[in-house]
Amino acid sequence: MSLFIQRIFDALSNGAVYSALAVALTMVFRASGVLNLAQGEMAMFSAYVAALLRSSPPGSGPPGRPFTGQGLFANLGTPWPVWAALLGSILFGALLGALVQRYVVQPLDGRDPLPAIGAIVGVYLLLRGIASKWWGGGVRDIGSPFPDGADDRFDILGARLRYETVGIVMTLITVLLLLNLIQRHTKIGLAFRALVSNPEGARLMGIRVGSVLMIGWAMASALGALGGGLIANTLHVRPDMMSRVLVFSLAAAILGGLGNPVGAVIGGFSFALLEVMLVGYVSFISADVALVYTLGVLILVLLVRPGGILGTSLTVDRSRA
Repeated sequence: MSLFIQRIFDALSNGAVYSALAVALTMVFRASGVLNLAQGEMAMFSAYVAALLRSSPPGSGPPGRPFTGQGLFANLGTPWPVWAALLGSILFGALLGALVQRYVVQPLDGRDPLPAIGAIVGVYLLLRGIASKWWGGGVRDIGSPFPDGADDRFDILGARLRYETVGIVMTLITVLLLLNLIQRHTKIGLAFRALVSNPEGARLMGIRVGSVLMIGWAMASALGALGGGLIANTLHVRPDMMSRVLVFSLAAAILGGLGNPVGAVIGGFSFALLEVMLVGYVSFISADVALVYTLGVLILVLLVRPGGILGTSLTVDRSRA
């Protein structure tokens, strides 16, 4: 029994991050009809910004972590506290998301999504290439904003629930709830909901569609950056750190019903739990191939419910001002 509970605990932090990125993907898709396949790379690049802010030149003494790079992208000289570095990466992520929407997606906006998808793939490759060029293939460290020592845990029925896991889950749940409040009780949130519900009607009501979309992309990218920064203590910062996470997050969004934030959260935790249980209880499945079998389960579910577990349609009216 304790082993089963432990595996549930092990799935929580990954599930929170999968859910965060799945919600980010859902926000962008609902508003613009574009699957942001570069969401993971944008989070990765933001994590590098956090690592840069946490860095100090070699030999300068603690705190700080040596960080190699080129020119302005080497060491800053004065390491920031973990939460400050994460906040900096979130702000950078929001700016990056806004820029991608404004200068990559918006000029291609139209009823045919293929050009926008192709451009997003280009952003994916560009960010991966820049990260590899500037910072190489080695791993970087941010540290955890939560207690992460060997004794920093709750002992529950023989299983260990780490403070860091609780912190990650509670932080991302709080941010998701805050995001929901923003969408329901602020002017920009109401404009975003109107745009999602009826793009043409929103335009006729005088809503500045381009600006609202740019803010929506910024919020989604900031959410992804937060998820990437919080999981970086486990995955470590490297160019491919978010590749696997993005696949699980995209699968979670599809499983929950692409376009449904609640379904994205359910899908994120479901996939994390399924991943852990398959590796733990099926002898021929290792961690390296768990993704393949997990996606196989997704295919089986979608054969029964093509729209996902909450039955959201995958079609979006892409008419824009």
